Amino acid sequence: MKLFSFLFLLCISLHTKSQTSVGVTMNGIGNLKIGMKLVDVEKLAGAPLKLNNILKDDWNFDTIATRINGINFKLVFSRDYADEKKYDVTLREVSSSDSSLKTKSGITIGDDKLKIINTYEGYTIWIVPDYENDYTVRSKTRTTIFLFGDNSGNTILFHLFMNKIESMSVSISEGYD
Repeated sequence: MKLFSFLFLLCISLHTKSQTSVGVTMNGIGNLKIGMKLVDVEKLAGAPLKLNNILKDDWNFDTIATRINGINFKLVFSRDYADEKKYDVTLREVSSSDSSLKTKSGITIGDDKLKIINTYEGYTIWIVPDYENDYTVRSKTRTTIFLFGDNSGNTILFHLFMNKIESMSVSISEGYD
């Protein structure tokens, strides 16, 4: 009986752990917030992050892949100038395809295009086809939905394949104010 109780509790705790969601908001994904300084992201990662391009004088962005708290992320950093000789490196975009991602409105990986549109009908939404073959051919299978909705200056991007969400990003908005 003790063995059965132990196994039952173990199964419940594993099931609960697997259902823990990571919040996707206009501010970021989980603890990764747009505008965070590199040093703060490195604290979350528990190790220094190796940026190559941003250290060069003629590059203002850098993209890396890393794993934080068991989740794979793609992070884009930018050089933000404080003055002529000083700049900060800050988080500009965070994306992931982890199945634990969930918006406050309940959108998750695997949901379809219509669920996004119906859920966010009061928001500004752009539906943009992706391009393939070195950006020369409009994709028939891949689409990105941009969701604009608050004063944060950020946007949530839903990356779709065959009209199903395969990943989500939160980024500084460059297209809509």
